[in-house]
Amino acid sequence: MQGRLVTLEWPGGDDWAAIASWLRPGSPAAVLSGDWELLGAAEVEAANRSGRVHHLVIRTKDGDGIGTVSYQRSGRIGGFTVGGAIGSPELWRRGYGAEAVVLLVDYLFHQLDAHRVQVTTAGYNKGIIRLMTKTPFVVEGILRDHCYLDGAYHDSIVWGLLRDEHYASLKPSEDNRVLAVGLEDFVDGDDKAQARAVLAEHLTTTGRTALAQFLDEAPAPHDKAPAPHDKATPDAAARADGLHDTARTDEPVPAVAAPARGAA
Repeated sequence: MQGRLVTLEWPGGDDWAAIASWLRPGSPAAVLSGDWELLGAAEVEAANRSGRVHHLVIRTKDGDGIGTVSYQRSGRIGGFTVGGAIGSPELWRRGYGAEAVVLLVDYLFHQLDAHRVQVTTAGYNKGIIRLMTKTPFVVEGILRDHCYLDGAYHDSIVWGLLRDEHYASLKPSEDNRVLAVGLEDFVDGDDKAQARAVLAEHLTTTGRTALAQFLDEAPAPHDKAPAPHDKATPDAAARADGLHDTARTDEPVPAVAAPARGAA
């Protein structure tokens, strides 16, 4: 996934150790995220290979790995929880982490058919809270005493973004400058249309399809039962003539009241 500042890549080789170091307990990223889970390189790799979590490495234009973003499924079908970290504080507030999350969120909605994406932030993380207020994410709840730092408990904030809110956010505006990026389609729209045209031409000219046997067994159009107006029964014809005769008399035809609104 390619952005203006960073690229997201699936990890491999030494990346597992780098991710473990960025997220190690006591690291700047772990402190500000409120996540103190102790994981080594082997455990990070195992968690990814099992599908429990999916990490991607954040790389600069020079190819340097500077952090990670992750996602995992949560809640009902179409729900995801995301997280991220830039390893060195010297690289914070340069837009790397914000763009990486943008790319990940758009990947989830645009390629994995996400319906809802959730982010949880520590209540003492001023930088990330300020960043989140510039996005379309909605504050959905407060987790009281959810994380512990410096001898005290702190709340966490739960932010959520729905699918229609995400696509509306892709239009840049003064109120939304963070998520107005959006990944390009993997396959061009013209190529998709041409693929359908190639298939349609093939079916039209050759007729080779597994459905052929069902089409051969389908009743021909002349085998269908006639519609009521195609061939009326004698009784129906007589009733029709009777109505026609009545209409020719001089007697007034009683009006039929329209049914009341909501009546059957």
